[in-house]
Amino acid sequence: MAMNLYFLRHTTPFDGSPDEERRLTPGGHEEAGRLGSFLVGAGVTFDAAYSSPLIRAIETAEDVTKLTNAGASLPVTPSDALRNEASQEDFQQWLNSLPPLDHILLVGHAPKLGERVGVMLGMEQPHAFGLSKGGLACVETADRLSGGLKFLVSLKILRD
Repeated sequence: MAMNLYFLRHTTPFDGSPDEERRLTPGGHEEAGRLGSFLVGAGVTFDAAYSSPLIRAIETAEDVTKLTNAGASLPVTPSDALRNEASQEDFQQWLNSLPPLDHILLVGHAPKLGERVGVMLGMEQPHAFGLSKGGLACVETADRLSGGLKFLVSLKILRD
C-alpha cells in the first residue's frame, strides 16, 4: 500500500534558550497557516500527525492540522524519532512501526529531516537535500524505505 509522507520543517521560532522551549513567533504561526492553506487547496487531510517533542515543531504541526483537518480533532503525537539526535536506524525503525495510512505529517528540524528525505529518494549524498524553515516535501512510498518526490514547496513559493 502506497502512503504519502509529508516531511515539514518547523516554521520560524523565537531565538533563545533553552532550545526545547522555543515557541513560534507570530510570523511562524502565519507561515504554518500558509502551509495549511496550501495543503487544503491540494485536498490533503492527514490521517496522523507526528512531531519532534520540541514545542516549535508541535506548534507548527498543530497550526497545519487545524486547517487540513478542520472540524476533526487530530492529535499531534510527539516522537523522539523526529529529533535531530535520532539515528537513521532509529528513525527507520519508528517509521516502520507506524500504521499503514494514506497521509502522514512528520514535523521536525534541519538538518536531519531533509537528510531523511534524501535517504528515501536514494540520493548519493542525502545530507544535500535541505529543507528551509517551513519547507515541505511530500514523498510517496510503498515500502517506507524508498520513494518518489511528489512535490517540494517552500514558504517563498507560497507568498502572496
